[in-house]
Amino acid sequence: MQLFLSVVQIGSLSGAGRQSGLSPASVSRQITALEDDLGVRLLNRTTRRLSLTEAGKAYLERAERLLQDIDEMRDAVSQLSVRPRGILRIQSRISLGTQHVVPLIPAFLAQYPDLKIDLWLTDTDPDLSEHGIDLAIRTGNLADSTLIGRRLASSPRVVCASPKYWAQHGTPTTPEALMDHNCLTYRFEFGTAAALWQFRNDEGRSINIQVAGNFQTNNGQALRLANLSGLGVALLPAWSVKEHLMDGTLERVLSEYETTVSDLDTGIYAVYLSRRNLPVKIRLFIDHLDTEFSKQDWT
Repeated sequence: MQLFLSVVQIGSLSGAGRQSGLSPASVSRQITALEDDLGVRLLNRTTRRLSLTEAGKAYLERAERLLQDIDEMRDAVSQLSVRPRGILRIQSRISLGTQHVVPLIPAFLAQYPDLKIDLWLTDTDPDLSEHGIDLAIRTGNLADSTLIGRRLASSPRVVCASPKYWAQHGTPTTPEALMDHNCLTYRFEFGTAAALWQFRNDEGRSINIQVAGNFQTNNGQALRLANLSGLGVALLPAWSVKEHLMDGTLERVLSEYETTVSDLDTGIYAVYLSRRNLPVKIRLFIDHLDTEFSKQDWT
């Protein structure tokens, strides 16, 4: 397969032979053996030129991908024997980072003592290349299609408030009833006055509710703390409030409705620049995140 790729790239049997240390006759025999094995002709050969057949074009495309995968597999395996060292620069959203990434770091560094971690927490998505970031942990839809994303977990959003708030204001039984409640909202841009919360019932009907309240913020941590204080109702990702729901400091409502609808992605992703020759320190930390996040039941 590699020899076939060389023949196509160089454009001649003799050139591929020189590169591989084989005679043109030997190259020709191997290409013929490959064609016989596949049962199709891959190359049209004349004394002056070579050209790909239709089958040859299809085989070339798949072969290039497969050979690249083989190279990456070899690189990945060989790196396992290399002790990771240096600085691993990670970026994460503030709430997700403080609640679920930082607690995983001590065990990782204990396993790889030659590594240092530089963790940058921000609710914006900085350019990885510009800022020298090895790995970002992001949620929702990935805006940059050139990045490689590995899905670590999925986490829907839930409507919740403190028992104190529900006792004072009553619990809504329909999404529409939220318009009578003080809804704490996350804003993506400065000055946004209201938020649209989307629901879907078990019949598949979508319900869009324009909610409002006396507190909005661009920080998920602040929104969660305001929610815990009894200030109002919030729509938060399950990874953010699971422990509070379990210990009773927050109570969920409208659980019969799906609260993550339309095009919003509920995934948590490890994001990096390139799959090619991924450094072992990045690969190992992604595997560590994957293992630990898979233990969480956020669905």
